[in-house]
Amino acid sequence: MRIGLLLALLVPVAAQAGTIYFCKAYNGSTFWAQSHCHEHKALIERIVSVPDGMPFQQQVDGAMGNVNAAAARQQTEQDQAQRHQRCAELQRERGQIDGRYSNWQWQPPEVINPDQQRWRGIRAEQQRLGCSTQ
Repeated sequence: MRIGLLLALLVPVAAQAGTIYFCKAYNGSTFWAQSHCHEHKALIERIVSVPDGMPFQQQVDGAMGNVNAAAARQQTEQDQAQRHQRCAELQRERGQIDGRYSNWQWQPPEVINPDQQRWRGIRAEQQRLGCSTQ
């Protein structure tokens, strides 16, 4: 019985949450509102939960910070996916070049010299991107 009471005292009370809306008017302009966008004759772009009991501008600032952070995370994920894709392309190209020389057959200088230059370029780009070179 005492443990339950102790746990109840240790668990913080959940903060009340409100909702604000990021609206887009029919003319294309955007704005934040505390009431549903439909009441402003606009469309909903985003709904954000915010703490109650703080001024509306602080709620908007917090919501914008969340939106900006989400956009930054999404951009980072896209950048990582593009980097991973480019690394895979470079690895395939490097494998094609290496494959020409793995069977120890003679290659003419007009093939060897451009291959060496491209191989160095691939290696440099792999290092710049932080690709695995295995």
